[in-house]
Amino acid sequence: MYKTAYKISVDGKCQNFQDYLIEDRTITLHVNGKVFEQFHCLPEDLEELALGNLLYKGIKPIRWDFYQNDDQVYLKLHVFEKVSTQPLRNTNCVSAKVIIQAMNDMLEDPLHTMSGAVHIAGLYTNEGERLVRFEDVGRHNAVDKVIGWLAKNAIDPSYKILLCSGRLPFEMALKSVLAGVEILASKAPVMASAIDFSERFNLTLIGFVRENRLNVYTHPQRIKEVRL
Repeated sequence: MYKTAYKISVDGKCQNFQDYLIEDRTITLHVNGKVFEQFHCLPEDLEELALGNLLYKGIKPIRWDFYQNDDQVYLKLHVFEKVSTQPLRNTNCVSAKVIIQAMNDMLEDPLHTMSGAVHIAGLYTNEGERLVRFEDVGRHNAVDKVIGWLAKNAIDPSYKILLCSGRLPFEMALKSVLAGVEILASKAPVMASAIDFSERFNLTLIGFVRENRLNVYTHPQRIKEVRL
């Protein structure tokens, strides 16, 4: 939606213009008839958001039904399994150049570029091919949508890279480990809690992917340019 706003400079000049605004909403998720979670989110790709949030809570959906009624979304789980954090395998190895180019591609998302008001998350192969890209007002929601897409489509997480636009705390690292994705990278900073967790669970954690560089904080053996 567009809204008339007024741009005022320090010298007192005032100019009205049409600004594009993100229409965020509060969505309630019901699982098997009970309220499970509320999301302040961009109200699209809600099945992926719900599935990704379930996995973050330790529930891996296997067979389910999904439907929506306005701001209420419903998951009926027919088959699921409980999951817990396990150290990741060492199957992936990728060039830093691929990660930098993938980040540049992800950040070219049209809504992100136009509004500056949404976070982005994406899943890429270790050759740099984009598999999926999601937008949301919250960085955690955007990552949950990627992880939910993995579950919805039964995609093998091996040889994949999870990218996002927001900072990386412990919770982001946990989401990547539960999804089975070995490399997590962001254009933003990495938090100490994420580093400690990633060390323990064999996750390659990367921050500050910007200006043709990146910082590798944990398990650098998966980055080709690192000489150990």
